[in-house]
Amino acid sequence: MKHLISLFLVVFLLFGCSNDDNNYHDYHLEYVSVISADLPDEFIFGRTYRINITIELPNSCYYYYDQYDYFYEGTSRLIYPIGHVDDGVPCTQNIRETTFSIPVQALQSEPYIFKFYQGEDADGQDIFLTIEVPVI
Repeated sequence: MKHLISLFLVVFLLFGCSNDDNNYHDYHLEYVSVISADLPDEFIFGRTYRINITIELPNSCYYYYDQYDYFYEGTSRLIYPIGHVDDGVPCTQNIRETTFSIPVQALQSEPYIFKFYQGEDADGQDIFLTIEVPVI
C-alpha cells in the first residue's frame, strides 16, 4: 500500500506541477468608467442596501471580475471599478456594458455622497458621477 501511495505522489508531482502553462498571458488591471448607478432616493439608518452600478468595457480585451476599490473620504464614498485587461492579444472594438452590485449599510446620519469613477480629464484629474443620498 505504501508503494501505491508513493507512486501516486510521484506521478502527481511530475504532472500536477508542470511548468508548461499554455494558458498564461500578460494582463494588467485598470479602473473602468461608470455609466450609471441605481441608488434609492434615501437611506434608512441601519439598513443595508445593494447599489447597482453599470460600467463600460471599451473592447473585447476588458473583463470585469467583481473587483472595485471603495474609499472613504469623510461622508463621501469613492468607487473605482477595476477591469482586467488582456495584453498582447487581438481585441475587437465592441463596447460592452455590465452591471454589478455592492452592499452599503447606512451607518451615518449625514447624507452619503457617492462618487463613481468616470475616467480622467485632460489634466489627468479623476472625473466622477456624484450622487447624494440623504439618511432618515
